[in-house]
Amino acid sequence: MPRRKTSTAANKLKKGRGQGHGQSYTPFLYTREVPSLGKASRIKGWKTGRVHHFLSTLESDYFYALEWFPVITDIREQFPLPLDATQKIAERLSIWHHQDPKNKEPCDVTTDFLIDVEIDGNHHLIARTVKPSSDLNNSRIIEKFEIERTYWHEQGVDWGIVTEREIPKALARNVEWVHSALDPAEAPGIKSGYIPFIESALFEELANNPSASVAQVGMEIDSRLGLRGGTALWVVKHLIASRQWEVDMMTRIEPHQPLAVVRAGVATTLERMRQ
Repeated sequence: MPRRKTSTAANKLKKGRGQGHGQSYTPFLYTREVPSLGKASRIKGWKTGRVHHFLSTLESDYFYALEWFPVITDIREQFPLPLDATQKIAERLSIWHHQDPKNKEPCDVTTDFLIDVEIDGNHHLIARTVKPSSDLNNSRIIEKFEIERTYWHEQGVDWGIVTEREIPKALARNVEWVHSALDPAEAPGIKSGYIPFIESALFEELANNPSASVAQVGMEIDSRLGLRGGTALWVVKHLIASRQWEVDMMTRIEPHQPLAVVRAGVATTLERMRQ
């Protein structure tokens, strides 16, 4: 979607903004450069290993959902479209191209998410713009989206609008909850090699006390193993983030509620038995 620019596009492109893939990509817009509609955030991605910049809570929610799916291999946010191309499209469609209110110069159009998808060895590229559903009644916003939609259609790339209705909220919250615990090297106060011992104690305690909340189980294991408070709960997050434990990610995980978990290898065996 179009955003107000804070420096010339040429300078940004010269610095490599909006270019690259994976860890080398840098977004065209940084959170500090654009007034956010909601909570702006900077999040280090699992898939890219770099810091992502999001201008709203809705964008970060969509990102968390994308992070969970293995078929998503790269996520590029705030991706710029060629200004000359969007200007020509606007002229052809008789749509006013967004301008900087200060100098009246045309503003660059950015797509919120450019996503790489790998399915059965086939690569797909999809473009998504994230917007609250309430904004879709605004005719001017729809006109701006038509410029974006036309550009991606002419590039042969699937483009669509994502609203809060399309984002699985429980999944987004669950991924957010475990997101910082993927790297075992960041385990608080313990060496990563100790995690399997904590996992064994946690799994046994959850199995023996199915009515206990995951927070209670975590505190019990912290006390039993002499760990710093919160360590076992961090391990729970790590086991989910690294997919060593299978849980229902479409149901909100509440630390003060019981949590049903299955070890990944066991989950695979059970799935084969059902076939």
